[in-house]
Amino acid sequence: MEDDYELDDNMRLFDPVAREEFHKQSEEKKAKSLNAKTFILYPFELFYNQKKTFEEKEKETLYIMEQHLKNHKRTFVATSFGMDSIVLMHLAIRASENVGCEIPDMFLNDTLNTFKEEKAYWKTITDLFGIEKQFRMFKPPVDKEGKQQTVWSIAKKYKHLPSFRSTRGKNKKTAEEMGGSKGKTPECCNILKKKSMKNFLKKLPVEERYDCHFIGTRAEESRMRAMSVLQRCRSYVITTLFPYHIRAVTPLSFWTKGDIYEYYSRYNIPKNPAYKAHNMERMGCASCPAHKNWEIRLAKDPTNEGLGMLRQNLKLLKEYEPLRLVDSVNVLKKYIKNPKNELSEKSTERVGSIIKEFE
Repeated sequence: MEDDYELDDNMRLFDPVAREEFHKQSEEKKAKSLNAKTFILYPFELFYNQKKTFEEKEKETLYIMEQHLKNHKRTFVATSFGMDSIVLMHLAIRASENVGCEIPDMFLNDTLNTFKEEKAYWKTITDLFGIEKQFRMFKPPVDKEGKQQTVWSIAKKYKHLPSFRSTRGKNKKTAEEMGGSKGKTPECCNILKKKSMKNFLKKLPVEERYDCHFIGTRAEESRMRAMSVLQRCRSYVITTLFPYHIRAVTPLSFWTKGDIYEYYSRYNIPKNPAYKAHNMERMGCASCPAHKNWEIRLAKDPTNEGLGMLRQNLKLLKEYEPLRLVDSVNVLKKYIKNPKNELSEKSTERVGSIIKEFE
């Protein structure tokens, strides 16, 4: 019976008896371990909210954002200019207009690891939304010698490419250089994405500090994000990421990918051309190898940019992580041999030539 109520199986618990049993089991688990993380929201409730209509989600999301804007003195929107972020930005503008307050600032971390289409799109959206004054872009900090840090320079410094949710630097000095990472975030994320924003927030006078920010994450995206919603719901205070406590709000937690596409359609929002140009499914660092099958994502890119990044990643693996290089080459071999792959004949030849370089 107990296995019936685990997260993976029970986004379907509508039955009152099942709900009561689930609550009972949760209380028993909590009693056994004082350190156990308990759910604020239960799996069946998450599933129920994800099944609401688009209109219901939109109305509820606007209400949540309006209430937080009214009850906090200064708010910003964290954005990557991906589809979820654009919807969040548009909703934040509407919510601010509804309550009669200033439009929140829009923060973007420019990692300098982007495609040319992305930067043009940033300008398109800021002009379209009329947020030129609210848009703030953070570039990575320079190193001790005054040189601009990039994903490549960081990889060479730490002698490895970032891997999914894992940092290889374990000693105290390395952790401090990485910006206080506890071992779950790659060095490049801490340095290129977080450090400059942290420094900016830290230097703000007390009266100008932000006390709230909106994030466009969705529970549907991953198990980790689903667990975050179940344990913290859509509004919670962050105590470690920033130099002081800032409330985090995830208004899109219950939205699905279909809802995001529906919003784009209803409000005639142009899509980021980088998605189509580079066969991208998600927005992020262009060359990022810190996720599963990154090799395939770059191999599917029909442009010289994408294949150039693939080659550069493999070069670094060859120099610093030869065993990982073997794994990556095998992933590519298997992919191009698959008759259902999405490569053109020309792309297959180009990827094949890259494989031969590193075999």
